[in-house]
Amino acid sequence: MSGLGGVNGTVCNAQQYQQSLSSATSLNPTITCLTQGQAIGLTLISETAFLSLLCVMVLFILIGRNKLRYRKAPNGGWRLLQTPADIYLLTLFIFDIILALGGTLNVRWAHNGIVTTGSYCVAQGILEQSGEVGVALTTLLLAAHTFVTALWPVGIEARRLAFGLVGLICVFIILCVGLGNGLNKKYEAPTPYWCSISRLFNAERLAEVSVWIGIALFASIVLYIPVYFWATGRLSVNNWNLNPSQPGTPDRRATLRLLLLPLAYSLIVLPLWVARRLQGPAFRCLNIQPLRCHQRSPLLVFTDPTASLRPSGF
Repeated sequence: MSGLGGVNGTVCNAQQYQQSLSSATSLNPTITCLTQGQAIGLTLISETAFLSLLCVMVLFILIGRNKLRYRKAPNGGWRLLQTPADIYLLTLFIFDIILALGGTLNVRWAHNGIVTTGSYCVAQGILEQSGEVGVALTTLLLAAHTFVTALWPVGIEARRLAFGLVGLICVFIILCVGLGNGLNKKYEAPTPYWCSISRLFNAERLAEVSVWIGIALFASIVLYIPVYFWATGRLSVNNWNLNPSQPGTPDRRATLRLLLLPLAYSLIVLPLWVARRLQGPAFRCLNIQPLRCHQRSPLLVFTDPTASLRPSGF
């Protein structure tokens, strides 16, 4: 962090600090002045994101090494994406990289002591939004796939379906991010310690991020509970009938390793999701007209044909 010499333990001058105070309660925040403690916290977040990025990159290096090692095997080599689960996991790792890149950009805010709007802020907001939604939706797909294929032999080799579903996720994210930033110049803003969807667009912030994270958490908890009992031999499914007290098998017990993914996801995301939900004003429009909250939002464009024709101050 730059040397402190500003107002109230920040690097901001009086004008910047006053703007920061106004942004804290404004639906259109433009600047956040960080204290030394907040800058240290952002530094730790940046380091954690970098470690996450490094781990995924090392994983990709190991996958590439194995691919090169087995490409000349007598049986035709090793195929990278053999099952739908491989496709979902690879997609999940890619979105993890995107999300981690967004987290590493916090290093600039920590160094400067100020979070401001601009192209850098927009870039971080796009990465954060794409990564969070992508990870949530892919986790949801993986949970549903594991649940169905574990209890019933359906869709085990449905690679085309998996590619199609992943494609739909990518299209959905591109549309949400593209329409949001294309229709609005202030879509990404300080919130307040890093950049994400501005409080001016709370409907999108809730629908595009929080709802999907909540659904992914709920699915990870609900769907993997019967998978756990199935893997440990306490539950069996024959012709869509549940039969308890069946002996477990090595293949079933191997499925328990997949439970580490939703467990890790829930432990990491659940506290953040609860904290966001407790920030009521961040997800509600208070004392203003609803249409003013998301003036030219992509959600309004689809639900109200005249929304895109209204002046932005309506």
